[in-house]
Amino acid sequence: MKQNIYKRLEELERIHAALQASAARAAAQSGVEEFLEMMRKYSSEPLPGESRGNALARALGISSQELIDLLRKRSYEAGP
Repeated sequence: MKQNIYKRLEELERIHAALQASAARAAAQSGVEEFLEMMRKYSSEPLPGESRGNALARALGISSQELIDLLRKRSYEAGP
């Protein structure tokens, strides 16, 4: 009897953890949303021949690679 209760409890805990992870992913902004928000926040306009990503990195005072790394990190945190 106790084994059945413990098994059911483990199953419910797994379901609960999966639901929490799903809700966290749904609440997180996508990389594109994050990018557009930063562009609006810093009113960054690209210079001639400069990409929007490079313009944003320049406005933030970081390198393009640092910006890529930050966005990649956020996408991993958000999950698939």
